[in-house]
Amino acid sequence: MMKKLLIFIMLIAILNAKYYPNALFAYVSGVSSNDTLSVRVKANWRSRKINELPPNAYVGVDECVKRGHSNWCKVHAVNCNIGQYLEYNDRLPGWVNARYLKFSNRGYVAINGKKNSCNYAIGCKNGKCRVVINVIMKNGEVTAIKSKTYPRSVLTGIGEIDISFDYDSEDATEGYPCGRLSFKINDYLSKHTSSFLSAKSTAREFLKALESQNLSKIKTFIHPKYGIGITGNIYFPNKGIIYFNRKQFSKFYNSSKEFIWGSDYAKGDPIKMSLKEMLHLKSPVNRVSRVTKLPKLKYFKPIKNHILKGYEFFWKGRGKYPEYSWRGADVIMAKINGKWYVVGFLWNRWTI
Repeated sequence: MMKKLLIFIMLIAILNAKYYPNALFAYVSGVSSNDTLSVRVKANWRSRKINELPPNAYVGVDECVKRGHSNWCKVHAVNCNIGQYLEYNDRLPGWVNARYLKFSNRGYVAINGKKNSCNYAIGCKNGKCRVVINVIMKNGEVTAIKSKTYPRSVLTGIGEIDISFDYDSEDATEGYPCGRLSFKINDYLSKHTSSFLSAKSTAREFLKALESQNLSKIKTFIHPKYGIGITGNIYFPNKGIIYFNRKQFSKFYNSSKEFIWGSDYAKGDPIKMSLKEMLHLKSPVNRVSRVTKLPKLKYFKPIKNHILKGYEFFWKGRGKYPEYSWRGADVIMAKINGKWYVVGFLWNRWTI
């Protein structure tokens, strides 16, 4: 009896657990055009209704909880567009059913409750958010941004526009110094997405670029100074690595020139082929069976003062002899100026 009671209590705790989605904002979604989403005092459909949100209403997210079989989120009013007045803002915050929310993690935020900062969140994952803290402009366009990672718990969504002044204040100034930057920041991000990828994601995107044989895309993963080291050996030795900077890589990628990449592990014969042939993926990236982190990179020529990470992408064998046809690729990245670049590549197993 006691055991059943404990299990029941645990189930109640799980069903009523608090969770914090990465999202800082949300749009009302899944509500018909002639209907509204009820806002309540508590996270319960029986709780008193204090407001209603129209379809596509834009709100900030404070926290979310699970009540029985439903998820509820406490939402607050945010800035939407210059000069736009939203009637439902007057009676927020309140609780809404999360089933009718489409979450977002891009927009201006306050850090530890400090507003008027012009900080623009560009993405959240695993309880942490990346926030733009400085923007470099040239000829009216964003040419570079500096970002910093913050715990989701210290951020509060302000909205699409950060009105960084108070009309009622003696220090009020005219203009919107932050708001219109969001469009330029998003344009910049659309062109430089790889600048914000993790090491593992960078390695995977690099393989996708190899799969498509898109030279322009491949080059974006290679550092212009340090280049990339490639070998046909099954590990990175002190010798036997051929290095290419971006210019050299472009020169030889579509060339018929053959290189000696090392020796075949089984027969000892020299591995002779062009750069493009060497990097050719015989299996698509979406068939990768597993990805494991490389524990030691001591055989790879170190790049001083930069963090190195490596991953092995493994393709499970197929066909009549799968135990002999499996394949693995080792990709090594270096973090340089806040961005991961591919600095090493090899096939650590060869198919028959």
